[in-house]
Amino acid sequence: MKKNIAAAVAAIAAIMAAGSVAAQTVDSGVYIGLEGGVATISSIATPTNGVKTSETNETGALRALVGYQINKNFAIELGYFATDDFKQDGTNRTGTVRYNVKADVKGADLSVIYKFTEFVPGLYLKAGATRSKVSLELSQPSGTSSFSQTGTGYLYGLGYEFAVAKNVGINVGYTRFEKLGGESDNKMNLYSAGVKYKF
Repeated sequence: MKKNIAAAVAAIAAIMAAGSVAAQTVDSGVYIGLEGGVATISSIATPTNGVKTSETNETGALRALVGYQINKNFAIELGYFATDDFKQDGTNRTGTVRYNVKADVKGADLSVIYKFTEFVPGLYLKAGATRSKVSLELSQPSGTSSFSQTGTGYLYGLGYEFAVAKNVGINVGYTRFEKLGGESDNKMNLYSAGVKYKF
């Protein structure tokens, strides 16, 4: 079984490498793209005197982007990202009152991207700054209240881009967001796949 998996991985790598040669990408210029995937967090802060009964700490996320490819290796990229709701349900300590919390993240990021052209062509690393807003909504029988926090943070990540045509590429990646909303405890992982069009 392990040999079959290894053979399949090797075959896919060979096909992707061959495709990379056949579909040479544009070395410089403007590009746009769209990515979608799954965002995860460790947990949502429990309200004062609350007892968590369930939590959804992963949700869908989208990121739209525009960038400039400086040369074969370097690019700068501006993105806008948004998540769906992370959720938490619970009660007060006596179990007599139930509550629900929803949280989401929206923001912009500016990154520098380095793409390898040797060793593992298509592999890229990224790092940059973010400006984001974390919004929370608490619902309970007595009413609904909301809170939001905006601030700067940073990100880093890696991924792999594969050219399917001269101007079109697809990618898979992982990005770690730190200090969302400017708060050091707010961290998020984004596992994504996307498409990019180069002009």
